[in-house]
Amino acid sequence: MSEKTVSVAVKQPTAPTTPSASDVLVDGKNVSFEAYQIAGSNYFKLRDLAMALDGTDSSFDVGWDAAKKAITLTSGKAYKPVGGELAPRSGQAAKSAIQASAKLYADGREVALAAYTIGGNNYFKLRDIAKIFDFGVTWDPKRSLVGIDTSIPYTES
Repeated sequence: MSEKTVSVAVKQPTAPTTPSASDVLVDGKNVSFEAYQIAGSNYFKLRDLAMALDGTDSSFDVGWDAAKKAITLTSGKAYKPVGGELAPRSGQAAKSAIQASAKLYADGREVALAAYTIGGNNYFKLRDIAKIFDFGVTWDPKRSLVGIDTSIPYTES
């Protein structure tokens, strides 16, 4: 008697997403990010944020721990670019956002954050990252403007 192998596709949770049309100021300077809105929040690539914050009091580096199979974030370190950071927006079409399962460690401690994979990249909620690295995030709805201010601490809003 022979056994048959049956593969079952497991559907991962997805979320409706739209490209963020908001402008972003980092310490008063306009920076172009490929960001997305999911459930009313802005999601950014970690490496884009690390590049934009490099040289500030909120600098952090992004790495990969192969043994833990996890993303590592280290505060106070200069960011080491790998290429592709802060690339121009690839278009304004909505993309599929799949709930990401990557582990994340910030300064050696595991942190559970909502994350989504969009176009092969992991995106994290801006306010979650701001809370970890203690930088201010503001929103001006009249100007559709997200502000990232490394001179002020993070506050819940």
